Amino acid sequence: MIRSCPGRTSKAVGIAAAAIACALTGVRTLEAQGNGRNAHWYMGNYSNEVIVWDEASEEVVDRIPVKRAISLRVDVSEDRSRLYVLDPFFETIEIVALPSKESVGEFTLSEGSTRTWIRSFQVHPDQEWMAMHVQSRTKLADRYRIDDPTLLRFDLTTYEVTDTIPWPDGEERRNTNFRFSPDGDLLYMFADDLVVLDAETFEEVDRWEISEPFEPGLGEMRLPFGRSPYQEVDGVYTGLFRMTDPLQNRRLMGIATVDLAAQDVDFHPIGPDEGVSFVLSPDGTKGYGLKSEIGHYEMWKFDLEGRRVAGRVTFAGRPRMLLMPSADGEKLYVYNAGSTIDVYDEETFEFLRTVTLDADMTSVVVVPDPG
Repeated sequence: MIRSCPGRTSKAVGIAAAAIACALTGVRTLEAQGNGRNAHWYMGNYSNEVIVWDEASEEVVDRIPVKRAISLRVDVSEDRSRLYVLDPFFETIEIVALPSKESVGEFTLSEGSTRTWIRSFQVHPDQEWMAMHVQSRTKLADRYRIDDPTLLRFDLTTYEVTDTIPWPDGEERRNTNFRFSPDGDLLYMFADDLVVLDAETFEEVDRWEISEPFEPGLGEMRLPFGRSPYQEVDGVYTGLFRMTDPLQNRRLMGIATVDLAAQDVDFHPIGPDEGVSFVLSPDGTKGYGLKSEIGHYEMWKFDLEGRRVAGRVTFAGRPRMLLMPSADGEKLYVYNAGSTIDVYDEETFEFLRTVTLDADMTSVVVVPDPG
């Protein structure tokens, strides 16, 4: 195992927090956050509604009407009280309150001949504003004018732009990944390095140079910051990392747990790099992934405590697919790009059945029931 703890203390975090983080060892285990051992899936599709699918019954239990057809992207707030539904033109976001399932507002930045794409967004934990990455295009008499990408602070109470967020190092990007700290005081921006901004002033308060090797002799490493409905604790992410072995000039793959606030990473290589996805199990002790090549599909299981590949099997997959464990930890669901969910046994990878919906899904967000 290789372990990296920062040599300096984050300006945004006290010395004690960093010391405690560096004292931790191994992969954290957990009881799934808010998990009553069941979950509901909110599915965007090609209609004016979001479908609500129940894992326990494997049935559609509700339909939430939305104002625009084709919910291209569905996100849920950190406290799981609201859905944010993006339309297929990347221009309008509708807000739906849960559990009442009522629309409580919508907004767009497009106006007149200027259309504004919402490329990405992240809602502040208090849900009073969001950080947005946008880009506008204006139709002129003989051409379209494409403006530079912009980062904005958007007020969700007045539906107005209230500030512009500076680009890290002044470098504009086509794609941006945001995360807020659990208390909402910090805004993390994933560029070549992890840049930490004050969420009020947007001044840079810290920087984690994740583009640099963590230990002498190691190559550049790509850390896992993927989202999971069963994330361990706020600001801690477990998943697969990729790195280059500079001595052998080969790509390696491993398991890493990253603590954003403490700037701490615990990682362990497990073998040659392969194109496998990753999602965390409800109890945090395992991970699952899919390997997809033309005509060849594999399902993987990772033992996070033993830091090893616990199993991999070939199966009859599909060209576009995602994997999600059930909230009770007993089943694996293969879904996406269609109207079906294939159900597999978590222990044996045995195919059990196919659930067929009455609509093709475009986006899915999984919300575990409260425990």
